[in-house]
Amino acid sequence: MGKSSWRLLFLGFMFLSLNVRNSVSRFVVEKNSLMVTSPEKIKGSHDSAIGNFGIPQYGGSMAGSVVYPKENRKGCKGFDEFGISFHSKPGALPTFVLVDRGDCFFAFKVWNAQKAGASAVLVADNIEEALITMDTPEEDSSSAKYIENITIPSALIDKGFDETLKKELSGGEMVNVNLDWREAVPHPDDRVEY
Repeated sequence: MGKSSWRLLFLGFMFLSLNVRNSVSRFVVEKNSLMVTSPEKIKGSHDSAIGNFGIPQYGGSMAGSVVYPKENRKGCKGFDEFGISFHSKPGALPTFVLVDRGDCFFAFKVWNAQKAGASAVLVADNIEEALITMDTPEEDSSSAKYIENITIPSALIDKGFDETLKKELSGGEMVNVNLDWREAVPHPDDRVEY
């Protein structure tokens, strides 16, 4: 190989290495804020990750009372099978259902809670990790039927915070929270996209 061939090879290598480094991208987890408003001892703000399905209240917020069901805690079956309803009583705050991660798709958990009357769903992570985006399953004939009909917001909360909520709820406390999307990026069709 001559000198000019080596030069061209070197320049080609440099060009490729610079472009590969600059073309690496990250998946950004879209977050919203979850503020506990009561009880007093756990008041505070926590991050949560918005699911990429359903309809978050971009530019707004939503207050609700958290419920952790005694049965079907992962939300993988219809709550009607257990005689559970999350419809709010007149004058009460909307119901935010807390379900555990695992055993079925995130979107399916939210769909089951929505059918039972939930206004929003909080999914409790079962792994100590950074928040991830709750993703929709690859569409097939069964998942397509419910994914496009999810109209409530959902958020993944981290394991430590979920344990705090569960402790308060098991002690009989009423836990009220406010989901806030004012700092989340709006989307033209009001759905989460990536």
